[in-house]
Amino acid sequence: MTLSEKIAIVRESMTPGVVAAHVARRHGIALNVLYYWRKVYREIAATDLADAPDDAVEAELADLHLQVRSLERLLGQRTLEIALLKARLKKEPDDDLTH
Repeated sequence: MTLSEKIAIVRESMTPGVVAAHVARRHGIALNVLYYWRKVYREIAATDLADAPDDAVEAELADLHLQVRSLERLLGQRTLEIALLKARLKKEPDDDLTH
């Protein structure tokens, strides 16, 4: 599930009159997971968007900033994984040449 999808689910669950349990069930996620996502969303929004206007364009921009930070973090993790795998491949003997 992408970050955009998670944000959309969180926003849906935070709509007045909407029951979070119904949203979680409809999207096939555990209610406690949805509550965790909502908590993280609120914390990030409170930290980064305290002064942002309540405009739809600003809200979309804020979502994009969240996505960029998440993607940067993921890219860093993947870069590290690739470097570790390359190092491991260099250490292992070539199995094709030993048989």
